[in-house]
Amino acid sequence: MKSYGEFCALARALDVIGDRWTMLIVRELLVGSSRYSDLSRALPGIATNLLAQRLRTLEETGVVASSEEPAPVSARVYYLTEWGLGLQRPLVELARWGVPLMSAGAGDDHNRGRWLVFAIMALYPEAAALPAQARFPTLTARIDADGDSLLLVSGPTGVRASVTNSDESAEVTIAGTSEQVFAMLSGGCADPPATITGSTDALRRLSELTATALTAGHHPADLPA
Repeated sequence: MKSYGEFCALARALDVIGDRWTMLIVRELLVGSSRYSDLSRALPGIATNLLAQRLRTLEETGVVASSEEPAPVSARVYYLTEWGLGLQRPLVELARWGVPLMSAGAGDDHNRGRWLVFAIMALYPEAAALPAQARFPTLTARIDADGDSLLLVSGPTGVRASVTNSDESAEVTIAGTSEQVFAMLSGGCADPPATITGSTDALRRLSELTATALTAGHHPADLPA
């Protein structure tokens, strides 16, 4: 691990997480604990030896821990330590800073539906940060995108999402590419849009939810960088 050699908290933080792929590995572990094979599939383009090296460094620095899990998992599982979980807020803020860069669309970039779990962390504020008298509607939505299924849960305490099964029941079902779903959750609309099904009341609450997105009413390119 190379060091900047500076007596500066930012420089020392970058000594730990500043290498290529490291923050994306942390993103994956913020989505959920993962086996090595899960991480390899979720990070297209990373060489297997480099993934092993990055995980080893993150374990040595106390950001990540791992344990051998019994059947039916029967594999080593990696997860963030309490200190590692402290990276959620700064990485979410970094993702918010990067939202204007999403305006160019997906193009030939890789897509994984599971990445929307992290996108939802960035798109919606904490409940305490909502304007006075505003609150998140109570709603469940299953998102089917790019081979993954997620469950979004909205309520008075905030908006959260997690990876789930494709047959998970929810009040609303949203289906499309990650780009289409991201546009919809951002309070905008892709062309063509994601497919959304649900009762009239559930769709109304979904509209109320997307109106609370930090990007609502803005084209991503218009947001301050």
